[in-house]
Amino acid sequence: MMIGGSRGMSGSISLAALAALKTGSGLVTAAVPDRCLETVAAFHPCVMTIALPDDEYGAFAVDAPSRLSNALAKFDAVGAGPGMTTGPGSVRIVERLLALTSIPRVLDADAINVMAELDWATTHPDQVGPLVLTPHPGELHRLVGVAPKDRELQIVASETLANRTGAVIVVKGGPTVVVGPDGRYTNTTGNPGMATGGSGDVLTGVIASLLGQGLSPWDAARLGVWIHGRAGDLAATQYGQASMTALEIVHSLHRAF
Repeated sequence: MMIGGSRGMSGSISLAALAALKTGSGLVTAAVPDRCLETVAAFHPCVMTIALPDDEYGAFAVDAPSRLSNALAKFDAVGAGPGMTTGPGSVRIVERLLALTSIPRVLDADAINVMAELDWATTHPDQVGPLVLTPHPGELHRLVGVAPKDRELQIVASETLANRTGAVIVVKGGPTVVVGPDGRYTNTTGNPGMATGGSGDVLTGVIASLLGQGLSPWDAARLGVWIHGRAGDLAATQYGQASMTALEIVHSLHRAF
């Protein structure tokens, strides 16, 4: 299941859901605010949808998690964050997902911003179950308090957090570095053209798909960033780094395997 979207940000969760399909998931459901339903459903006919209550801003309403709880148990993995905003409903959803330690989860974008607002890095439990975080440098700054210009310090802070919680953290950048209790992995694929809107949402879908297929968070994160970067390299070859979009990355995933 992919959870996210809001008014004006339906594309984020749509890209994540399609990326999950293109990475081997047999069934993918996008849980979105009600007013985003038709847009997301029209993005690709193979993505199933669940409409959750929304507020006057087109974001998740505070009662959205209650509608979500029964559905979550049916899924092999959950990805959340793309386009979801940081409103009260999103906060409730992230809190629910953090407490749901039995299901593999990947949290990205606004889900990480919500975690920062909750001061999760200092108030978290010792072990959080199978969890992957995929922050960009700004989101990581908000989460661990280290500025983006201090990249190595961001990586070290992420390693400390990963060792304390058991989570795997994908430190996006050039190159992307994955850290976890099992060590540090530096990715070798990708290019500057991937610094385009929606690229991170694609990565969320890729990693969520791999988690759902039974890979550990450590393996799903490492393989996910490699596949994502390889698809980006293939897209750059065909469309050029200046012209490629996140959708071209999705459409190159089949050649990355």
